[in-house]
Amino acid sequence: MISTTDKASSSDFYLVRDYGAAGVAVKAETLELVQLNWKYLTYAPGQSVQLRRLAEGAELDSLGIQRAIDAAHSAGGGRVLVPTGHYLIGPIELKSRVTLQLAPGAFLWASPDLSDYAMSAETPANRGKVAGFNRDKAGLNQPLRRLISAYDAEDVSIVGTGRIEAQCQTWVFPWMNAVPEGHWPTERPGDTLYFMNCQRVRIEGIQLLNNPSWGIVLDGCQEVWVRGIRLRSFDVVNADGIDIVNSSQVTISDCHLHTMDDAICLKNTNSAAKVHSITVTNCVIRTLCNALKLGTDSLGDFEGICFSNIVVRNEFDDIKSAEGGISISAMDGGSMRNIICHNIAMHNVRCPIYIVSGCRRTQQSERPEPIPGTICNVSISGVVADATGSPCFIVGQPEAPVRGVTIENVRIRKSGGFYKEAPHSTVPERPEQYPGPDMFGSRDNDQLPACGVYLRHAEEVYISNFTQENTESDCRELIVQEKSAEVELHRTRLL
Repeated sequence: MISTTDKASSSDFYLVRDYGAAGVAVKAETLELVQLNWKYLTYAPGQSVQLRRLAEGAELDSLGIQRAIDAAHSAGGGRVLVPTGHYLIGPIELKSRVTLQLAPGAFLWASPDLSDYAMSAETPANRGKVAGFNRDKAGLNQPLRRLISAYDAEDVSIVGTGRIEAQCQTWVFPWMNAVPEGHWPTERPGDTLYFMNCQRVRIEGIQLLNNPSWGIVLDGCQEVWVRGIRLRSFDVVNADGIDIVNSSQVTISDCHLHTMDDAICLKNTNSAAKVHSITVTNCVIRTLCNALKLGTDSLGDFEGICFSNIVVRNEFDDIKSAEGGISISAMDGGSMRNIICHNIAMHNVRCPIYIVSGCRRTQQSERPEPIPGTICNVSISGVVADATGSPCFIVGQPEAPVRGVTIENVRIRKSGGFYKEAPHSTVPERPEQYPGPDMFGSRDNDQLPACGVYLRHAEEVYISNFTQENTESDCRELIVQEKSAEVELHRTRLL
């Protein structure tokens, strides 16, 4: 460890205090959540947060941190050290061959002033680009800079055991306390960590707390390692955990993620790009949406994806269950193939597995004619789940059935969503519906004719050693197939 008396002349370390980052975050007022309901969510009473602001007469610590990063980059690379202390920061841009290291007890507090995130005339245009073409629907397409970002960089890292506190409640609590209607507030910063077109990225050990939007975004990156991070977001819409967008050769391991929106999500927003060679292993996840997700954004292809040794756990007294455990959704004309999900334990998940393709015309404007997404060669094994509602389903399109799916050694205990009378209506096609457990019915009524697994427009499907225990009686059959071919069922049981 380098002390605060060491100078920046070190060829390896650049101490941010030597560049003017004095640690000027100070305690301010306490924000308390008093309006405890929003739509179908009920928040725990008494949630509060100690807001941090800038010390009077001081400059943001991000200015000194940026000077240290620029110095290291200009010298050919180095390690920028943030020692123990409380720092208030606006946007910081990492550079090639620079490692930002957060010492134990180092806190980076995001500025609560939106003006600190504003674009300037000198800011390159890509600093305001939004990864994922659906995010403007949530009002997140405003030109605000990310908190910590890197663009077109190589050999760039952020490591250590310090904390990045994004202060989401700064923008959310006042809005919620005003008895909100409609959408979440749009005036809030975007992604906390954002890497665009970077090579050899490492994110390790840090704690990432209270993100107002996506936590970590890898947009068009290659060779990425995310290891041993703790990410805990306040339960706000669009607060994803880790989003892999148009990227390849990514390994995520040994992470603990607590999110409201999708926890680990792979997206492809470019029909010419391929998301491939992705490994996610040894992680613990809590989410109110999807834990492991491919899509929904899927203009281009996905190939060579492996999820393994994952625990998805929501407590039963949580705000709500997770929507989905494993979600594979090809909706925008891209293909998904060679996908493995192995050794997954789920607790309080509404729908453990769903695999669905569609044809969303609104997302395929770059094509002369929209085409359905395709899915093939998927292996799911070693899954145990406490499920609360919807059955699993595998649903393709008439002209593009889902092909080559193996599901084996799966045991589900289902405690909700039971039917005394079978649905009488035909399951609609809905190729343009946003995918989710309720896409063929409603939140309280999935309208599927199976209580365990529903298949339609599926071919070459093999289901073996599939057991479901229902805590109440359900008049529906365990597995129902419609308009499917070459489906093999072995040792399937309903208890």
